[in-house]
Amino acid sequence: MKFSNTRIIRRLAFLIALVAPTLVCAQVLPLSARQAGARTGSQLQAALAPLSRDAREQVILQEIASGNVPDHLRPLKSITATRTIASVSHTITYYVTPDYLALGSASDFFRMPMTPILAQTVADMTSCSLPTRRMVDAIWSAAPSKMNPQPIPPSAEMVTIPVFWTHHQMVESSRTQLGLPLGPLIAGIKKDVIISPTVRTRPAPDRVAIYGWHYTTGSPIQPLYTGHESTYADYSHGIRLVSNDVILDGVPSTLKTVLEHPTLNELLSDEGVFVNPRYDIPAPPAGMPHVDSFPSAGRQLAGQWIDRFTTPQIVAFSPTSPGGDGYVLRVRDTSGGIDTTRIGSVTSADYYVEAHLYCDMRTIVGENGFERIGIFARDSGTGMFEGISGGGIQGNNYSLTWDSNTGRVQCLRTIGGVPVDLLSVPEYRTGTGWRLFRLETVGSTISFKMDGLTILSVVDSAHVSGSGGIGYHDYFDNNANIIGTLADNFRMDAVTLSRVEEWSRF
Repeated sequence: MKFSNTRIIRRLAFLIALVAPTLVCAQVLPLSARQAGARTGSQLQAALAPLSRDAREQVILQEIASGNVPDHLRPLKSITATRTIASVSHTITYYVTPDYLALGSASDFFRMPMTPILAQTVADMTSCSLPTRRMVDAIWSAAPSKMNPQPIPPSAEMVTIPVFWTHHQMVESSRTQLGLPLGPLIAGIKKDVIISPTVRTRPAPDRVAIYGWHYTTGSPIQPLYTGHESTYADYSHGIRLVSNDVILDGVPSTLKTVLEHPTLNELLSDEGVFVNPRYDIPAPPAGMPHVDSFPSAGRQLAGQWIDRFTTPQIVAFSPTSPGGDGYVLRVRDTSGGIDTTRIGSVTSADYYVEAHLYCDMRTIVGENGFERIGIFARDSGTGMFEGISGGGIQGNNYSLTWDSNTGRVQCLRTIGGVPVDLLSVPEYRTGTGWRLFRLETVGSTISFKMDGLTILSVVDSAHVSGSGGIGYHDYFDNNANIIGTLADNFRMDAVTLSRVEEWSRF
């Protein structure tokens, strides 16, 4: 079995603490060191705000995996509890993060609510668990820094990043005014996402258990509650990690062993014995390659595509695409503006995306505007192609596009909904017909190709990862002119220097 350096160091520290109790050997959260240039809390709140919940949580996971966690969260604090069980005294020591999980730097961080699915994923990644109700009470009692809760009136916005950020700033303002330092145990600022045996007794769908948010008097705002689905998280939820390694009566053990013990579970649980004390994590989405030829029966990857506004339609079309069957996917919003369909993960980095797109040169309606078709890669999760929605959702990606009025081809980098053509001299592909569009993203090298020829290969690091897909944007004055992007033979696959395909098939 192969262990990371951080895991080995953590295990050694744990063993030394057992054999040499006079030494101070605190456990440390096993994460990579925070990198220079990693995003701050302020930067992340702006980047996460426009994303869907699922896209947001993929980015959060990526940030944590890369070590973008402030230093004050890394040294774990010990909690010791003693109980008499069956006339025998037992003592357990466990180790918890001093504060709720946050992203960013020491001076600019963001306490981040998350679903129990993501919380469990992070716990697994760090050899940790989530606390029980009894443990939350014990942590509050042991915390030298206690704050009163600061609720925000409930609303539909309480599950959004702007409200998450507002509450974090409220907590930080109060903490600073009270002179409470970062590093020691702090409590009273969030409800805890906890593990509870009652979660497994609830009918479908899966649930999240929350508890806590104690007043300084010791009374919690939130009793144990399992009414929300496991996909839910709001501003009040906090994630406190607990190391899986514990010391039970002076002997190394694990949280799982204790919680599943028929009697010793009482040391950590006031709800009785646990069976598998964790949240179930759904299977990850299918990985690459993503291949869809859009047959007449419907999209082959129907459960994996994410549609921006409307559902693209399979339509019969002539002329047939190269190697096609006479059916294509049409992406458009007949009410106007942008529409897209995308696939893959916001953590996908090195891959190519390609598709045949029908380029319909329509100079006859050029006076009334045009439509832009294309493919995109490394999308941040908004699916907004190369623009901004009426509601302010911003596109962030690389795209290869074609305009129907002039045949102009653009190699776009879109940031905050503002597209920039990376070509120094405009390129054109006039005439009507099928063209093979291809985007390759390998590290910071972005390559734009059409019909087997490289239009541009550039070094750019604005977008490091994201999903790929098919985009459409109409610029007509009259929506009756909308045709849409007609696409066939879509493929998205991992790419390395040894796997870049030859285009001889075209």
